[in-house]
Amino acid sequence: MSSVVPLTIGTPGGPRRALLRVPGAPGDGRPCATVMLVHGAGGTATLALENTGWAEVADREGLLLAYPEGTRRDESAPATFLQNPQAWNDGSGRGHTARTGVDDVAFIAALIDRLVEAHGADPARIYLAGFSNGAAMTFRAGAALGSRIAAIGPVAGHCWVTPGVATRPVPALMIFGALDPLNPPEGGEVTTPWGTSEHHPAVLESFHRWRRFNGCTGDPRARDVDGVREWTAAGCPDGGEVRCVVVGDLGHHWPGGPRLLPPWIAGPASRRLDGAEALWAFFRRHRIS
Repeated sequence: MSSVVPLTIGTPGGPRRALLRVPGAPGDGRPCATVMLVHGAGGTATLALENTGWAEVADREGLLLAYPEGTRRDESAPATFLQNPQAWNDGSGRGHTARTGVDDVAFIAALIDRLVEAHGADPARIYLAGFSNGAAMTFRAGAALGSRIAAIGPVAGHCWVTPGVATRPVPALMIFGALDPLNPPEGGEVTTPWGTSEHHPAVLESFHRWRRFNGCTGDPRARDVDGVREWTAAGCPDGGEVRCVVVGDLGHHWPGGPRLLPPWIAGPASRRLDGAEALWAFFRRHRIS
């Protein structure tokens, strides 16, 4: 059977927490491919573990899964979605993480160190995915730690940072929902569940930022298949694949997962695309050479 182990990671800003899920099938002693999944604002590692479908993929493929915890405004009180939400310093300048300068990139780097040194993670096959604010953190960490992250999979969150050209291209598959009121495909003003208003760019802006980061020079190709619109970057260097998928009937939920927020806040859930399966099919093609 699989097991879930709590981890405490030392960082310059103090101890941080994560959950590690070890697959149920015995390994052969070789280093394991590892997926790190970053929860959204207001979420937790446990919610991400239970509601994104990665456990089934991990047991079939023998993957390690790591679920880091964000920080909350009041660390002395329990995490709650509205009153004391956990979040990430994703480069957007939003929330308590930006005001207090939380170094989440350093935390993710320290977590990678622990996974490689103590838990058998293959340093050539560490993948980073995230949802919403966690997706934005995935973009930020992918740009900063590109030499250590084999590929990224941001879901329902923007690339708020503007990275330069990568020294090593970082493959990316980003997934959005066409009916997402918190990340409208065309961009615009958004009211968050916490009552604040903020402007979001169009989702393709994240795609274009990552194309430029990876050094892709060709015109993107677009296609529609079974209610899913997909853009693929062209003219990318070896290992620089960039794809953007917009699921036609999906709101602000993990693709293929349950509806955790009401439709009037987050739009509809959808099973048209299984996010974990789609990301693993993408990730498994990439490794750090």
